[in-house]
Amino acid sequence: MSDYTNPPIDPRHPGASGGPQGPNGPYSAPQGRPPAAPNGPYSGPQGQPPAGPYSAPQGPYSGPQQPYPGGPGNPAQPQPGSYPPPQYGPGAQGNQQGAQGNQQGPGALWPQPGQPDYPQQGGGQPPYGGQPPYEEVQWGPEPRKKRGKLVPLIAVLAVLLVVGGGGIFAYARLTGGKQPAAVLPGNAVAYARIDLNPSAGQRVAALRFLMKFPSVKKEIGLTSDNDDLRQKLFELIKKESGGDLADVDFDKDIKPWLGDRAGVVAVPGADAKEPDAVVAVEVKDEDQATTGLDKLFAEEKDKPGRAFTDGYVILAETQAIVDSAVAAGKDNPLEENAKFSADMSALGEQGFVSFWGDFEGLASFASSELTGEDAAAVPEGSMAAALRFDAQYVELKGVVHGDKSIKVGSSDAGNLIAQLPETTAGAIALSDGSNLVDTIWTQLNKSTGGMNLDDLTKGFTDEYGLVLPDDLKSLLGKNFVAAIDKDSDVPKIGLRMETDPAKAEAVVGKVQDLLRSQADLDVPIEQAKDADTLVVATEQAYADKLLTDGGLGKTEKFKQAIPDPQNAVMVGYVDLEAIAAMSDDLKSDEDLAALKSAGYTIRVTGDGEADFTLRVIAK
Repeated sequence: MSDYTNPPIDPRHPGASGGPQGPNGPYSAPQGRPPAAPNGPYSGPQGQPPAGPYSAPQGPYSGPQQPYPGGPGNPAQPQPGSYPPPQYGPGAQGNQQGAQGNQQGPGALWPQPGQPDYPQQGGGQPPYGGQPPYEEVQWGPEPRKKRGKLVPLIAVLAVLLVVGGGGIFAYARLTGGKQPAAVLPGNAVAYARIDLNPSAGQRVAALRFLMKFPSVKKEIGLTSDNDDLRQKLFELIKKESGGDLADVDFDKDIKPWLGDRAGVVAVPGADAKEPDAVVAVEVKDEDQATTGLDKLFAEEKDKPGRAFTDGYVILAETQAIVDSAVAAGKDNPLEENAKFSADMSALGEQGFVSFWGDFEGLASFASSELTGEDAAAVPEGSMAAALRFDAQYVELKGVVHGDKSIKVGSSDAGNLIAQLPETTAGAIALSDGSNLVDTIWTQLNKSTGGMNLDDLTKGFTDEYGLVLPDDLKSLLGKNFVAAIDKDSDVPKIGLRMETDPAKAEAVVGKVQDLLRSQADLDVPIEQAKDADTLVVATEQAYADKLLTDGGLGKTEKFKQAIPDPQNAVMVGYVDLEAIAAMSDDLKSDEDLAALKSAGYTIRVTGDGEADFTLRVIAK
């Protein structure tokens, strides 16, 4: 890392725009040879640096018209010593002057030790005109930057992150051997796991799926079906680490010992108020792992604790946490935790990435000071989820064990949304909404410290005329659908409510009056109804259309996104191609252009039990 990546800022000398100008400001080099860039020699013609190999990471600099974000000319001026941001400032690749990065405001014209920080033009004036000259600045080495606990571990846990604007990864069947849950402590309240050893077919399909998205392909650097995801992701994290991992080489320092699996848990800390993080990384060779980890943490002042156990290395902030976790992992591993094992069994295939959480355990960290009714309102239950993959879609599948007081009387949301018009661009459907509102209202009353929600909402009712929860129950009724149609230059919006039409119509009138009086909006609301259904829409023709059965459920996009709509209490669907066509900005999004549709379903599978599925379809 260069000692001159953070030159000091002198706020005493404003630039032409009222404040000192940063790399994008209207700086012109003095006559003669400008100062050398700190990371490489520089020479060029008078007043203008030559073109070079440097290209700004975020696109070409645009000079004074678009000042450098966070630079001295920007209102959000950083403190001295933090400028320029490392991703824009001079890099470590020699002379990083470039035609794109240095058209009007050279991004790497930084002075050398012992030279004035901004050389003056003739007459003793600074190059941006009319201001006092800068004083000479004595340069010293930049203080060593502290990495922070466990920062280098992102190199081996990188795929737990969401990459480059929403990239999603594939799954693979387990290939035997211990999972991280076999060595991590059983008192964990949250768990995340990654398995990087998919079968050959799954691995190829995963890479092909990822390469459909231009930003993901570029960000990760994918080139073919034979790419090693571990190496690509390590390189990505290394690039984003700000130089912390500059001296770490994947082939020499990581690959010889790194296994295919890793997991991280949150366990109650010593004070029981904040959780401790414990990481387990599969290792193939303990000696090489020791050498590699020593290099990863070479610049860390307070090095994390470390211990090897059953083919894994356990890492945590302190050695005491590690020792406690290793002992607990042997006597009571997470895989034997009753909640964990039940959830994972219900989930089935754990996929490429899986997650688990104990609601009550997680809530305890935020509610340790609660007593009485507030403590009783802490949620119970747990959930597990897995990210899975197919050649044409990515799927997040989950199971939930929660409050057994939630009962569902109807589950027609899937059938209802499937009966919408084929021209539907997006929709959401909910079954038994009236009953769910009652249940949630009761739960909320328990968590308000003895205060009654009816009393709390009385002022709202007096001012706006809406009575909660009764009016909301009238709208949601037995089944409720909100939809947007693509078959028009102006999107048409409608609601279909299977409920008491008279009660729902009265609530719609209140809402319309409220919009007119409070927001000065006269939204056209047309209606259609039969004995048990009320439809309101922005056009009469669309309202009539929503009242009749349509063929959305028969379209290929819908069937791919929601393959099994039966017995769902909530369903959502989006035609991503249609949504993209509604906006010029969305039309130009290359990643969105790779997608076809998306859908999710939630089912209640028993008392306090539910599952959910989110699926995104690529072209």
